[in-house]
Amino acid sequence: MAVRGLGRTETCIMHPDRPAVARCGRCHKPLCSECVVSTPDGKFCSQACAQKVADFRKAHKKRTSTSHPVKKLIKLVVWIVIILFVLGAANKIFFKGKMPVIGPLLNKLPVVGARADG
Repeated sequence: MAVRGLGRTETCIMHPDRPAVARCGRCHKPLCSECVVSTPDGKFCSQACAQKVADFRKAHKKRTSTSHPVKKLIKLVVWIVIILFVLGAANKIFFKGKMPVIGPLLNKLPVVGARADG
């Protein structure tokens, strides 16, 4: 299968007498089957191009694997809300609104606090 470009079959950058079967995954040079350097990341014209792509992917993976500070803050807030909801429910159900120490604060929370009319 030859590489086609602008309506014509392209030839290898190193061997102009051979049809190109692939393009470098980094610099896009047309390559014959003899010149192709295959790696798990793709097909390349040289080991240098293959290494640059591998380094880029490794750096990108490291950058995306670290959690963003805003995500950490949102996670913390969600956990605080969950804990307050559980404490408020326990105060309302088990302690009838009179949980020691934090009961008066929990009674002020909407939804889980003790009802004003009862």
